[in-house]
Amino acid sequence: MKKTYQYNKDFKYNLGWDKYALSYAELPKPNTIYNLTKDLAHYVVKHYMPISENKTVLDLNCGTGNDFPYFLANNFKIIGTDGSAGMLNKAHEIYNTKIEDGQIKLFQVMMEDLDDLSFKENHFDLIYSITGGYSYINDDLVLKVNQQLSKYLKKGGYLITAHLTPFSFGETLFHIKNKQFKRSLLRLKKTLNVPIKGETHQMFLRSSRKLKKLRTKGLDFCSAHPILTTTPPYQNTYLPDKIKFEKHSKTEFKRLFKSKYNAIADQIMIVERKK
Repeated sequence: MKKTYQYNKDFKYNLGWDKYALSYAELPKPNTIYNLTKDLAHYVVKHYMPISENKTVLDLNCGTGNDFPYFLANNFKIIGTDGSAGMLNKAHEIYNTKIEDGQIKLFQVMMEDLDDLSFKENHFDLIYSITGGYSYINDDLVLKVNQQLSKYLKKGGYLITAHLTPFSFGETLFHIKNKQFKRSLLRLKKTLNVPIKGETHQMFLRSSRKLKKLRTKGLDFCSAHPILTTTPPYQNTYLPDKIKFEKHSKTEFKRLFKSKYNAIADQIMIVERKK
């Protein structure tokens, strides 16, 4: 197993994902689209994994730990991994007490570099990744990564991942209303170059049809869930008032278990289970 990440109080958050860590840690706020996205994902997790003791989760691409409060509240021990030292450093700063008492461990590793020595086999009850990490690796790597992750799951354990799509109805409508016509068509390219704080990253967008072809051997497919169907994603700086937010929330929770909305969703959340 790799060495745990060690906090650096003098860390320089000066480029790319490291620089993004500072603002990323500030995203979880009540009545925001970002938090709605998280709440929808957590509802799916809770559907498959009711509250119980002694569960362990691998939060893959954990960022600054924005999902940690949910897992801690539901009695999970957390292993968090990320390729960005800045993300992990900020997570360590925020959750220092939980790290000291052993409830959280952090490791710096890129998802595509995981191997048989990264973690023990049959170690996790849940492997969870909804931070967009899968959108930065190609199809071949998705299959490779998921095959490796399946080795870490206990029998009956779940792999729950989210994937950005090439068409988001809510985002498209938002751009059209704001007369940003070129931006409304960008996702249709399916492969985008995305600037992240001074660095450019390639993003791969996948439809429901594409995701059906990327099944993991040894895992049973359980379900696919639409995340944000008519609500613009948080990246578009959309800030609804309280009444509009409540309407969005009610609509999205109603559609969360209706796969027919996958065709227009911002993200598709895939649930697979170890045989």
